[in-house]
Amino acid sequence: MKGSKNSNYLKQIELKENMIAALSHEIRNPLNTIKGANKYLNEKFKDIKEINEFTEIINNEILRIERYLNEFISFSRGIKLKLKTVDPVQYIKGIVLLAKYSFNGKIYIIEKKQKLPDITIDVELMRQVLDNLILNAKEAVNEIKNPEIKIILNCDNKFFYIEVVDNGIGISKENLKKVFYPFFTTKPNGLGIGLSICKAIISRHGGNIYLKSNKRAGTTFTIKIPILKGN
Repeated sequence: MKGSKNSNYLKQIELKENMIAALSHEIRNPLNTIKGANKYLNEKFKDIKEINEFTEIINNEILRIERYLNEFISFSRGIKLKLKTVDPVQYIKGIVLLAKYSFNGKIYIIEKKQKLPDITIDVELMRQVLDNLILNAKEAVNEIKNPEIKIILNCDNKFFYIEVVDNGIGISKENLKKVFYPFFTTKPNGLGIGLSICKAIISRHGGNIYLKSNKRAGTTFTIKIPILKGN
């Protein structure tokens, strides 16, 4: 009976993935037309303030829709890795440097060991994971008096660990088991696929992601990926 339920669940997910892929394709074509027309109007009437303001609004909304489409497509196509060996400290420093913009709190990196090994990852996909986790952390600390995000790096003989820790509002106990489910979200404008994509990316790296959180006491996401031989 349990196997039957799992089979039905996987079929439902597969159906949703196929629908997303088809819908994303159909939306992108007219969206590109709108984007081109808006660009033409912006350039032709750039000296008219009101038109310039409205075309800028339209452009921002187009970019938002494109971001949603890219997430949909990532979810529906599956994950293919392009692996590269990197220094994790320097790699994450670059991500944190960009994340500091438009954020009033503190973001800093903690290295638990003096010498951390290189890691072999898909740098673009792992950046997508970390960007997503840091963005979630920023939103969680948005109303906190002293907002703080820590990126903690550690390893053992087999695995490398990246923790994204915030001192924000936390996640309710009833939602802890749901956050990685596709299409689950508590955000008014959320799609509910960001964290499920993160989990899929980390799984493709042979790793896992864990979550600890308490309401009004902060959240910790822990990424665990294997250290490949030779690193």
